[in-house]
Amino acid sequence: MKIRVARDCLTEALSVVGPAVPRRPSVPVLAGIRIRAEANSASVAAFDYEISSHAAISGTEVSEPGEVLVSGRLLTEIAKSLPAYPVELCDSGEQLEIVCGPARFTLPLMTVEDYPELPPQPPTTGTVDYTEFCDAVTQVAVAAGKDDTLPMLLGINLEFHADFLRLVSTDRFRIAIRELDWQPSSPITGDQPATVLIPARALADTSRALSGSRLELACGPAQTVLGLASDSQRVTLRTLDMAYAPYQGYLVDRRTATARFTTTALADALKRVSLLSTRGAQVQLSCTTTKTLVSAGTDNDGNAEETLACEFDGDPLTIVFNPRYLLDGLAAIRTDTVELALNGPTRAAVLRPGSCISGDRHRDGLLYVLMPVRPPG
Repeated sequence: MKIRVARDCLTEALSVVGPAVPRRPSVPVLAGIRIRAEANSASVAAFDYEISSHAAISGTEVSEPGEVLVSGRLLTEIAKSLPAYPVELCDSGEQLEIVCGPARFTLPLMTVEDYPELPPQPPTTGTVDYTEFCDAVTQVAVAAGKDDTLPMLLGINLEFHADFLRLVSTDRFRIAIRELDWQPSSPITGDQPATVLIPARALADTSRALSGSRLELACGPAQTVLGLASDSQRVTLRTLDMAYAPYQGYLVDRRTATARFTTTALADALKRVSLLSTRGAQVQLSCTTTKTLVSAGTDNDGNAEETLACEFDGDPLTIVFNPRYLLDGLAAIRTDTVELALNGPTRAAVLRPGSCISGDRHRDGLLYVLMPVRPPG
């Protein structure tokens, strides 16, 4: 194999497949990135049996077709460090020689014949705006679980509705729900939408690595693999084969009170006051008609409080939250104002953008459902 490519084109392709290279491969060959050169094109690929990734290297001049397998980590690091010259990649039989202007590297070749073939891309289910999808995944992933003993909570549940996509994640203490428009390839009928459960971290990493304006979503009939494709880049992710936790009851608006805040003011107050939080990280919000008192701590350990202006509708109440979970929700919503819908001190509260429109939920942005902490005492 012998090819010549622009440095930026090489690094762009490697950035797409990099997330699929496992940190701790089950077999050594999976630590590699495969470079394949054909008559008029070249590509890179990575696969760890859970995630596969493939990207064409644009603008490649192929002198000799062929394929090689080299360390994915080293190849990616080398490509990032190369000077601004065209890059020549040449297979000498035992090594891959990388020449870029005055810089020269050699990498030992791995056994490409032992490398598994990537799974085929499932049929396209529909398309979605790439930027909106990536934003939605990032917003929802914040509430995904981290406990490996509860694998169903490690994922993002993706639902294919007739006129919108719904992404949901939960770790039992909070639920993040985001809906966005999409264009299905064929009309979707029936009351129950097709769903796939995708590991949250893998979906976030791989979706960010792609580029383009539209993203193709592909899901096979067995729903064991989700495919993502954009331009000449494609990714497949193995789904989690289990039913998702029921959450639909939290979509019903049962509020008895509503508090509206300036987002940065509430976030800043929480950060300051939570410095003295005790009892497993608890911050108390005492809401009245025109203000909210944010407080934490005890007389013995020290306490902190701060008064915030707010618009409040309903009877005064006090509710206790884990400040980190509440701050995660404020950061994910990304609007100047937020609305906190309350249903008493012990029932779930719903955080949502202050500009949301009731009844048009999937265009409202993120819904962040947060369970309160049992009040002290």
